[in-house]
Amino acid sequence: MMTYDIYAVGDALRTIRNKLGYTQNNMAERLDVSYIHYSQIEQGRHRMSLELMMKIVSEFGIEPNTLLGIDNSKKEDAVCEIENRIKMFKPKEQEYLTSACLIFIDGYEARKEVV
Repeated sequence: MMTYDIYAVGDALRTIRNKLGYTQNNMAERLDVSYIHYSQIEQGRHRMSLELMMKIVSEFGIEPNTLLGIDNSKKEDAVCEIENRIKMFKPKEQEYLTSACLIFIDGYEARKEVV
């Protein structure tokens, strides 16, 4: 289960703000929130509301995962690595490897349900 990491959100928001070249005051004004409120979110002292999150996502074209401090690049890299390595095999071997992966995943999911 994924949880809301207040510090990761603050760090991500700070990174986004710095990339945009904004001060905390600029961001607060642009988002129509008080400077103190914005600063507390960035420092990890206050949670960001869903409404504010959606405003940031739409206003700046930011992916929600980026704003929430979630890094999917490692997961995507691993999936690409598996796909690329399977593609190196003959079609029949690709079917076998894909089936083996699915069996492994099914077994893992079944084990999770028991625990």
